[in-house]
Amino acid sequence: MKTSILDRQFSKSKGEVSLSLYAFLFSEMVQYCLNNVEQSQQLEDKLHEVGVRVGYRVLDLLCYRDKANRREVRLLSMLSFVSQTCWRALFGHAGDLLKGQDSELEYMINDKSLLLTKFISVPRDFSHINCGAYAAGIVEGILQSAEFPCEASAHTVEESTNPPTRSTTVLIRFASEVVEREKRLQNS
Repeated sequence: MKTSILDRQFSKSKGEVSLSLYAFLFSEMVQYCLNNVEQSQQLEDKLHEVGVRVGYRVLDLLCYRDKANRREVRLLSMLSFVSQTCWRALFGHAGDLLKGQDSELEYMINDKSLLLTKFISVPRDFSHINCGAYAAGIVEGILQSAEFPCEASAHTVEESTNPPTRSTTVLIRFASEVVEREKRLQNS
C-alpha cells in the first residue's frame, strides 16, 4: 500500500522536491516579482522581502527537525548553523562562512554555485540583477528570527578562473548590539 505525503512523519525527509520543480517555482516567483516592479532595484528588494518571510519559517522548521527546538545563542554557532544546516537544506550543499575584513560586525557566506542563479534569465534591461537577493533575505530572516539583528545583501563576484566563474556572496552586517551581547556572553 502506497503512503501519501500526509501519512509520513513530520521529521526530516530527503529529496522530496525535484531540482526542475524547485527551479520552475523560483523562476515563477521571479517573474511574479518582475511583473510587480517598475525599476530593477525594486526587483531585488521584492525578492529580498519574500526571502525574509521564508527565513522566519525556515528557522522554526530546521530547529524543530535538527535541534529539538533548541536555538543557538552564540553568534558563530548561529552563523555556522545558517551556512551549514540551513544552506544544505535549502540549496543542497553547505555555504562557505567567511569573516569580514573591515569589521567584527560583518560576515559573509559564499556560494560558488548558488542554485537560485543557475536557471534564471532576466531581460537585458535587468541584466545586473542578482537573484541571490532572495537567499540574502532568507539569511536575514533566519538571523532576525533568532534575535540577531542584521542586514544581509547579495553580491555577485566574478572570479578570474579558466573558464571565468561567478559566485554569490551574502554579506551580513550585524547591529552593534549583537557584538556587545557576544562580549557579555564570553565574559560570563
